[in-house]
Amino acid sequence: PYLFLMPALTFSILFFAIPFVYLVFVSFTERSSFFFKPIITLDNYIKVFTSYRIDFRNTLMLAGIAATIDVIIGYPYAYFMIRKIRRFGDLFRSLLLIPLMSELYIAYGFWWLFLPGGPLAFLLESLGISPFAILYSPLAATLALAVYTLPFTVLQEGISLSQIDPVYEEAANCLGSNPLKRFVYVLLPLSLPGIISGWLISFGWNVGAYAIPFLMGGVTIGQRVLSVQIRAVGLLMMNFGLAAALAVILVVLSTSLTYISFKVSRGMMV
Repeated sequence: PYLFLMPALTFSILFFAIPFVYLVFVSFTERSSFFFKPIITLDNYIKVFTSYRIDFRNTLMLAGIAATIDVIIGYPYAYFMIRKIRRFGDLFRSLLLIPLMSELYIAYGFWWLFLPGGPLAFLLESLGISPFAILYSPLAATLALAVYTLPFTVLQEGISLSQIDPVYEEAANCLGSNPLKRFVYVLLPLSLPGIISGWLISFGWNVGAYAIPFLMGGVTIGQRVLSVQIRAVGLLMMNFGLAAALAVILVVLSTSLTYISFKVSRGMMV
């Protein structure tokens, strides 16, 4: 068994563990001093939790709201996919793969919807609303992130729904429960691990998203998120130590949430 694990372990060590250790080391150095003679400092992490509090707030807010939207929209989708139209389940799973193609496709799709000439631009202009005010706003970025991570939430919620024995609902029906009571008191509590897991994994992916926040107002002061700031601090300000500290926080946050989501769902995928 250990021999079969070697390729995956080797890949993880070479392309995640070693680079992450190096990233942590860089995060404790001053600006670009690690290129020459590293100057060890804690100022980078002090700045992360002082000067970049707004970016933390924006990141957590966008990721949290998008994950909540995914849970609300994804639950009915998962329910019909697992319970009502099982023979078309493969088709519904295939449709879920479309948002995973790329963040860029989703961002450009929103551009097409809102920019002049797009389907929603005419409607907004008729209401006296500028399409640009919607496109480059936290609202559009949140909706785009929700589209991007919806498949993760649906799959996790589908896990719980597929594991619930219909006998429980049949028993509740025999005891006189109406459909609403069966949902509130039987189906919803039993599928709660999938709901929590779906929210966590969606939140974790949204925290690390870059293209959608960047293309939909992420460079605007007051709307920037951590992933966009890492690029700006590292490539524009050439402060690699601070950029590494921001990246370490982002990696730890995303990895922790993903790990918790798999623990909640017992590591299963649909």
